[in-house]
Amino acid sequence: KNASYHFVFTRQNRGKLDELSALIERGQLRPHVGAVYSLADIPLAHARLESRNNGVQGKIAIAVGPSAHFKETP
Repeated sequence: KNASYHFVFTRQNRGKLDELSALIERGQLRPHVGAVYSLADIPLAHARLESRNNGVQGKIAIAVGPSAHFKETP
């Protein structure tokens, strides 16, 4: 096969994280989330991520909280 790979190294940067958070809060940046799972459903989320045709467009997110449950996003 003609495959390649590369590494990406990043450093923790609170200022950049704050900038991203502000953009999201103002609606200027909208992360594309394809599915949301609860902490209890992490094994399901992982299995879906690992399947070849998982049907997810966007990120798989884990919701933290007592009312968190799986949902598809449009």
